[in-house]
Amino acid sequence: MAAFIALFPRSLVGRVLLLYMAALTLLVTLAFGIFIAYEFNSSLEDAEADSQAMLAMLAPAMADSAVIGDYDTIKRTLDRAIAHPLFQRAAFIDLKGGRIEVVRQDHPSPTPPDWLVARIAAQLEPANATISVGGRDYGVTRLTPWGERIAADIWQVVRLAMLFSVVGTLAGGALVWWPLRRWLGQLDRVRDLGARLQQGGGQAIQPMRTDEAPLEFQRTFEIVNQVAASLQAERAQAAVTLASIAEGVATVNRAGDVVLANPVLGRLLGSSSPALLGRAVAELLPELDIDPAADTGWQGRRFERGEQVLEASLAPVRSEQGEAAGAVLVLRDVSKQQALEDRLRAELDTRAHAMQAMSELLGSAGSAPSAAHSNAIEQLSRQVGDMVARLRRQTDQLHAIFNLTPDGFISFDAERRVQYVSPACALLTALADRDVLGRDEAGLEDLLQGRFAEAGTQRPLRLQELRDEPRIMRMARPMPRILSFALHDGGGAETPQLLHIRDVSQQFEVDRLKSEFLTTAAHELRTPMTSIFGFTELLIHREHPPKTQRELLQRVHRQSRAMMDILDELLDLARIESRHALDFQFRPAALQGLVRQTVGDFGVPEGREPPALALPEAPLWVHVDTGKLGQALRNLLSNAYKYSPGGGGVALRVAPNGPGHVDIEIEDHGIGMTPQELERAAERFYRADKSGAIPGTGLGMAIVKEIVELMGGSLHLRSEPGRGTTATLRLRLTAAPATAPATSAAGAA
Repeated sequence: MAAFIALFPRSLVGRVLLLYMAALTLLVTLAFGIFIAYEFNSSLEDAEADSQAMLAMLAPAMADSAVIGDYDTIKRTLDRAIAHPLFQRAAFIDLKGGRIEVVRQDHPSPTPPDWLVARIAAQLEPANATISVGGRDYGVTRLTPWGERIAADIWQVVRLAMLFSVVGTLAGGALVWWPLRRWLGQLDRVRDLGARLQQGGGQAIQPMRTDEAPLEFQRTFEIVNQVAASLQAERAQAAVTLASIAEGVATVNRAGDVVLANPVLGRLLGSSSPALLGRAVAELLPELDIDPAADTGWQGRRFERGEQVLEASLAPVRSEQGEAAGAVLVLRDVSKQQALEDRLRAELDTRAHAMQAMSELLGSAGSAPSAAHSNAIEQLSRQVGDMVARLRRQTDQLHAIFNLTPDGFISFDAERRVQYVSPACALLTALADRDVLGRDEAGLEDLLQGRFAEAGTQRPLRLQELRDEPRIMRMARPMPRILSFALHDGGGAETPQLLHIRDVSQQFEVDRLKSEFLTTAAHELRTPMTSIFGFTELLIHREHPPKTQRELLQRVHRQSRAMMDILDELLDLARIESRHALDFQFRPAALQGLVRQTVGDFGVPEGREPPALALPEAPLWVHVDTGKLGQALRNLLSNAYKYSPGGGGVALRVAPNGPGHVDIEIEDHGIGMTPQELERAAERFYRADKSGAIPGTGLGMAIVKEIVELMGGSLHLRSEPGRGTTATLRLRLTAAPATAPATSAAGAA
């Protein structure tokens, strides 16, 4: 199929011309066939009519000669008859069996093909006329049409019609070629516009002119112009959004160089964001010990930079192979927050000193204080000190809680103006603290409304309505997510109300996946159940011969087996997920021996060769559950044979992959998968084969992925349509146990 498609022209002009020529050739061929059929039938009908007319003319002369027995006259009459170009032979047969026959000896020009002559000869019949005089029969006159002459005439017409058809088709293609080049060639404008859009640079893109293009292209160009204008607007909005984010964001590669920085980071570091690109993050932020290749990140590290107090967080970035590929650094300006905390601590310290001074003053008052009075003052001082210490601890705890909680909190003062914003609010709403602090309810509602997705079509946000029940809103900025807004009483006059913002995107996504899973599972179970129900209905309500009854029962058994397979795999998958590998029995295992045992126990389909093994000689040890790993390998081998129904070899290879890892590859040469199918291969109930001809539940690959990841490994797939698929299980190597030589030898045997 691919080779056939490759024969088509690559350009749109060529394909349209090819389609036109194919349609024109088809129509001309159809008209040519109709014309030739008409000419063929007309020629045969004319030949039969002329034969009857000639017999009518010959009958009187033949009758007189037949009565008197003048056979010479009869012969001359027959000679004159075949002088007509329509007849090949003429004959007179009397009642006694005597026969006079005249045959034409020449050949027509042009010479027709033999198949046409044979076809006409099979259609033509000799014309016969009985010679009767006075009620008495004297013989029969027979005229045979000259089929070769008729075929030559038809062949001449066929050649002329074929010449005109070919000339007309080529002329039509030549006449269409020039306007096609002129009209369809205008599609190059779209390519030029795409190149200008890719260049970007913030420069304005001139829209394409549509006045000279065909009507369909005018509409296409108008849509392209709209898309280009929308893309420019989105670029401008993205630039504004990136500049409005309160945090400075930088992407650092594995070498520690900055590869991406937003404008806020440039302002925080006293430079422009383009000037930061390519510089070492250790040079830009020497106060932080940043290791982009570290396995874990950190957050909440504060440091001073001039008059600013910055808070940094680092999140590692990993490649598909699980290796460190860099990190994302986030900087926040917490100068105001630090100032408030320092002011609060200073105030608490001042109060503590005042209480201590008061206690000392009370303790020194009077020349001779009594023992009871001194004890009371000492107890009061101790209580005040304890209260100050508890207040400090509670303040630190609340500060830590608000910094660590993923939920956002906004508190209002007695005048219902924002007096405090938790750090998570900026991450959830992309609103800086300076934009929110001091706002009244209406101002905060307008700020939040601007972050909603499709804000113009949603009901306006009113904070006081959130007291009755929380409201779920879809956010467009800083990124698409679903937030829950609820307003609670603050419990005091200084903080009368508190706005609670919670990210429920994951909960909605989990609910969606759960509904999709239940729908798919019900559909997969309903398919065999419908067959079972239908066949049992037939067995209950109708009498069948034993052979038919056995066939129906076998079908019921097969569908029951299919349902049991689905239920077993669903239960297996649920058990693996719910137990989180708690029922796995991990132990060191020699990988070569485990692979040989699994391949030996695997039932290869009839008529297929066993998998070709490629195992290293050096023993490799892994810390796994041997039963679960064997189950994963059997699932992959089963898929390799099922999805190569046309045959082809299956190979299983084991090879170390760098220090500390080993790869188990299972390769087939089957139908393969497209990139879109490859992304969904590990989804539950997903199957690359849409025809239903390949049996299976679509759960095998999901079970393999769960098993391997719970054993600390990973699953990787490579595939190409029509060439096959390679599944790779990557596991961690472990040290050989004390009995490694004996165990290895046993596994190799």
